[in-house]
Amino acid sequence: MPITPRYGDALAWADALHRDQRRKGKAVPYISHLIAVSGLVWEDGGTEDQAIAGLLHDAIEDAGQSHSSIAERFGVVVADIVRDCTDTSEETPAGEKEPWLLRKTRYLEALAHKPETSLLVTAADKAHNARDMVLDARRDPAMWNKFNAGLEGSAWYLLRMHQQLSHRLPQSRSTELLGEAVREILASAPFQQLVPEGMAAAVWAASYAERQVGGSTS
Repeated sequence: MPITPRYGDALAWADALHRDQRRKGKAVPYISHLIAVSGLVWEDGGTEDQAIAGLLHDAIEDAGQSHSSIAERFGVVVADIVRDCTDTSEETPAGEKEPWLLRKTRYLEALAHKPETSLLVTAADKAHNARDMVLDARRDPAMWNKFNAGLEGSAWYLLRMHQQLSHRLPQSRSTELLGEAVREILASAPFQQLVPEGMAAAVWAASYAERQVGGSTS
């Protein structure tokens, strides 16, 4: 699959946009995630446009960019994919985010209507995040506390994400990686301790949103 200078330009821009950012709760440069996502897209048979979108998938949500600013540099196809990977509402003021549960529920509901070109990048993003969580949790089970939704909310979101992607992208390598991570999370001792006796872990995880009783995690 041919690679053009556009890819290098996108990598340089991603570096400039996210240079001062770090992975949540770690000293790891954030661009490591963007490069990994782009790599998973390539490995999943993605196009250069999709791989570029992998590098830029957080540019709207976390780097102050817009659909138009991305389209101006890399075209509408890339900009559309990045927009589809963004869970922040276009009406939300720059630098602000709506409550976590609202954003994630809305994003999950929208997956059924997003094109497969965008879902391939979404799958790579969620697969890398989930695998990173699992590896961190093996070393420090308390690491779930650094996430807005904690262990229960994270398990719900990743489980529901995998269920949706398994339906839309069943042959995706990233979907497979995400599923492996979800299974390890649900089987982990910390999560098993949260599950009521006699209930399956997946059933308990799937009921998280309903158990919030009108509240949301911010």
